[in-house]
Amino acid sequence: MKILWWPLLVMVACLWCSANAIAADPLMDRIRQLEPSIGVYPPNIKNEEDLHAVKKQYAEIKSELDGRLADHPEDQELLFMRGYLQSMGHNFDYPGAWQGATDDLRALLTANPAHIPALLELAKLWVNSDPALAPEAEKLFRGAQCYKGDEPLEEAQKGIFFALYYQGKMAAALRQSEYLKLTWPGNPQYQELYEMTRTVLARSNPKGGVKKHKSAKPPMATCDK
Repeated sequence: MKILWWPLLVMVACLWCSANAIAADPLMDRIRQLEPSIGVYPPNIKNEEDLHAVKKQYAEIKSELDGRLADHPEDQELLFMRGYLQSMGHNFDYPGAWQGATDDLRALLTANPAHIPALLELAKLWVNSDPALAPEAEKLFRGAQCYKGDEPLEEAQKGIFFALYYQGKMAAALRQSEYLKLTWPGNPQYQELYEMTRTVLARSNPKGGVKKHKSAKPPMATCDK
């Protein structure tokens, strides 16, 4: 089945433009200053001058985080900040950024499995890096929703959609996109996701068409379903 990867990657950039809120550390403010440039994919870097400036700022923040973590290696807020910084670094192919982000966020989740921002950040890194990682990313997104409880966590719910889509689970992805558009009707991009997934399903099954759901609204995706 041919899946519409590129339009979805563009939509990922629109839907995930910033990290989840964490501590009010001044260093986090400096990290957030990089979000307009490298918090999206493809990165918003117009020329070599922009690239040089971003690299310089990135390296300075990374160096400061390295120093602070050398003194406090188990500090969860520092681990998250460096993990998030490196996750953005992966968007502009900074050397070692993907592995560094993965290592930091995994270390944080080993110490605190219920750290929702880390669950979401690692899941987003993986689901946007390689379709082969989508199953593991789906588990992380579902875990974040589990720890949140009965209240829908939008970041997790849309992440589950992307993970299902990248696994080629189009029927499940369609149900999830319908849940998104009905739960957050003010976001027109969820309607776009729904229509795009219906198109993929229709192309893969031109004779059978797309089956309508029996219920008015699909259930919220959570730990194991």
